[in-house]
Amino acid sequence: MKGRESKPVKIWRRKSLLINGTLVVVLVAVGVTSYLEIRPAGNSTALVTSTVAQGTVLATVSAAGTLEAAQNLGLNFTTGGKVTSIDVKVGQRVTAGQMLAKVDPTTSQDTLDQARAQLSAAEAQLTAAEEGETTAAKTVQSDQAAQAQQQIQVAESNLSAEEQSADDDATSAEQSVTAAQDTLGYAEQTLSNDETKLSNDEAALTSAENQLNSDEAAEATACAGSGTTGTTATPSPSPSSSSSSACSAAEAAVATDKTNVASDTSAVSGDQTADQGAQQAVTNDQNSVAAAQDSEKTTEDHDKASITADKEAVASAEKSYQTTLASNVESATPNATTVAQDEAAVTNDDVAVQEDQQTVAGTTLTAPFGGTVASISADVGEVVSSSGAGSSSSSASSASSGSSGSSGTGSSGSGSSSSSGSSEAAAAGASGAGTGAGGAGTTNAASGFIVLTDLSNLLVQATFDETDAASLHVGAGATVTLEGVTTASALSATVAEIDPTSTTSDGVVDYGVTLALTQNAPGLKSGESVSVSVITGEANNVLYVPATAVTTSGTSSTVVVVGPNNTEETVPVTLGVQGSTDDQILTGLTLGEKVLTSTATTGTGTGTGGFRGGFGGGVGGGLGGGLGGGGRG
Repeated sequence: MKGRESKPVKIWRRKSLLINGTLVVVLVAVGVTSYLEIRPAGNSTALVTSTVAQGTVLATVSAAGTLEAAQNLGLNFTTGGKVTSIDVKVGQRVTAGQMLAKVDPTTSQDTLDQARAQLSAAEAQLTAAEEGETTAAKTVQSDQAAQAQQQIQVAESNLSAEEQSADDDATSAEQSVTAAQDTLGYAEQTLSNDETKLSNDEAALTSAENQLNSDEAAEATACAGSGTTGTTATPSPSPSSSSSSACSAAEAAVATDKTNVASDTSAVSGDQTADQGAQQAVTNDQNSVAAAQDSEKTTEDHDKASITADKEAVASAEKSYQTTLASNVESATPNATTVAQDEAAVTNDDVAVQEDQQTVAGTTLTAPFGGTVASISADVGEVVSSSGAGSSSSSASSASSGSSGSSGTGSSGSGSSSSSGSSEAAAAGASGAGTGAGGAGTTNAASGFIVLTDLSNLLVQATFDETDAASLHVGAGATVTLEGVTTASALSATVAEIDPTSTTSDGVVDYGVTLALTQNAPGLKSGESVSVSVITGEANNVLYVPATAVTTSGTSSTVVVVGPNNTEETVPVTLGVQGSTDDQILTGLTLGEKVLTSTATTGTGTGTGGFRGGFGGGVGGGLGGGLGGGGRG
């Protein structure tokens, strides 16, 4: 937690110096006086005391934060299309109502023109209904009836043609299936023949191989006495004429057998090839039959659907004709119902015209408020879509606090001045800051074709750990100081919003907090890092002592009062606001009493306890963190 504590101390030092800078000289004088009172006379132990003072005690918690725009608005066209012009640049300041960009209005304008034409026709029809049937109207109605009757004839003709086409398609598809099945049957017969021939040739090959084996055995026997085996002659001591003749005959038989085996092997190989080709032909023809059957079914379904549609067209045409005839009869005299219906049609068409006018207007993008163009997401010539619900796609007090580290418990101690705030101040200072912000701990960056940001009102997004956040409330006063700007003055602010849910990182539970500036300074920019110090407790014009003088056990607290001749008396006290350097005393002490803060030995110095809280709350508490060390946090 050491890294967490360093930033709050830095924040409070700045705040303290700003509040108490004018009292530094007085601090030094009081410090010297206190030192003279408590310095040791020799090597004996000396008492370090402080005087019960009266002033303001402040308790604060601190954190790092970021300045963000109070209002970011993502603007989108309500009518999409190709961007034809962009009249602003990023960073440009615009005023409310200023033209920002346009998309091509051609399509929207055409739709509007059609809607206006339809409205004119509806108005004319309403006028005719109100006037009753005229000669011209009768002519029109007669023509309409003739057209409706002609539509029946056309629909019936289409139905008849479709039925004939369905019959032709069925015949053709059936023929295709039959032809494919015939081809398949021929292929299957060919395959059967090839398989039979293969089987026969394989049997002949087996027989030839068996004969070869038998003749080779006979050859070996016949030629064994003659000294030859096979075709290789081996000299024999006394070959006989009969054995030589038998050997030659056996060799001839073997040679013939080998020729037969080779021939049968070739025949079997050819049969296998033919068999494979026949099998492939059968497979192909089976696929052709299936394809023909599928085509027949598809054609049949399509023709049935077409016939059904044509029958419905005939029925619709007949109904339309009957409706036209009935309408002609009703139109003979003005009809109140017809007039009311025509009036409703005129109203609907007028609404359509107004909506189309809004669509045309939606091709132009204008600024809803004065601000700065933060981003433009497309260029001229690109096609953009419509937002579908107004020109603004999102509105937020942008971005999360995103601050590094978290808060550490700190305190202003006592001080002669204090800052306080209220929810009214927050609202007045930031034009309703925090409303719709979505919480400081979440990112609500606006997005759109053009993002417009209002930099005239800024918020601060900060993150506090759960212990510090528990002490915060909406409306609490705070100060904000720019990081890295030594000449910047602290700005007053109030807590506008505290996230209802936490975030956890590395085991640390944090809450996002939104603060509204109650005063603006020139040159502030969104994204700048700041230090935030929020007042969690305040007591004005009260008695207080340094926190180091108080000993607390359980719910009881005591202070050692130093009397004349350094006599000591332990006195129970009641505490009020507890800062990190000073505590408010409700009961038990009186103004001016001396209390023991610590002891010191000659040669080690008097310490800094005598400076802390020695004069007024502002000096003692404000600089206590810098001169007297950290508080109890």
